[in-house]
Amino acid sequence: MLPRALIASQVWDINFDSDTNVIDVAVRRLRAKIDDDFAVKLIRTVRGMGYVLEAPES
Repeated sequence: MLPRALIASQVWDINFDSDTNVIDVAVRRLRAKIDDDFAVKLIRTVRGMGYVLEAPES
C-alpha cells in the first residue's frame, strides 16, 4: 500500500498537504490509462490510507 504522503514526497518531493487534490488528479489520470478500459481494475483505493496496485489474478 502507498500512503498519500509517501506518493507526494516521492513523486513531487513535497510535504503532503491534505487540502490539495494533486494526488487524486494524478491517480485519476493513471486510472484512465490503465484501468478504465478493462474489467479487472489494478488500482484500488484504501479509504483513509492510500492506494494499492494489485496484480490481476491468473
